Amino acid sequence: MLFKADLDLIGEVTLMPLILTGRERGSPSAATDAGQSERRSSASMVKILEGALRLVGNRGVTRLTMRDICTAAHVSRATLYRHFSTKEEVLDAVTEYICVNFETGVMAAADESADPIERFRAVMTFFSRYARDRSPEPMLELEPGFYLAFFRSHFTRHKIAVTNALARSFDYFEERLGTSLNRLGIAEALIRMQLSTLMVPAESDWVALWDKSPEIVIRLLDMHVAGAQAR
Repeated sequence: MLFKADLDLIGEVTLMPLILTGRERGSPSAATDAGQSERRSSASMVKILEGALRLVGNRGVTRLTMRDICTAAHVSRATLYRHFSTKEEVLDAVTEYICVNFETGVMAAADESADPIERFRAVMTFFSRYARDRSPEPMLELEPGFYLAFFRSHFTRHKIAVTNALARSFDYFEERLGTSLNRLGIAEALIRMQLSTLMVPAESDWVALWDKSPEIVIRLLDMHVAGAQAR
């Protein structure tokens, strides 16, 4: 199962195309230099975004300054301003970084197995671990406007990402049920359930129920098939 360090690496890989410049393209030697430059730039970008993310959680958005971001990210002002001109640009990039990490991470978790039930299990596990390890609860208390705006503007993308990650699982469920499912509706329900734990923290019984959901789905599928055969 991939998590914190893996998500940071995913962020680096995803951000690399964003920092390519025209002058880095050309000859083989230029391509080599470009690759090294990309890696350095992407690593700096991730440090900046992670630093800004920690600051928003600790101090909120209003009092955040570019100097604070430099300090938290351990980068120079020159490095920060090479990527961003204003605090607002950094915050926009932070929200995109969070969303891309989720989109890429949930698909990578699903792709760990070809088995449809194991894919479902991997996505459910990713959900609960992401909610715990990347919980925005402190930020939600400090800067509710920032995070509510993020959830509302990125909700559809999260829903599509979960739907795509569970595509093979949905294929299997539909085959066994003999009917089509509202895939986007199910993905939305899963996301909304996890979001609810930000408002009311999940107790151990809820976490255990969530973790056992693949087994519950299997039993329900078996009961449906047995009932259909009996009729």
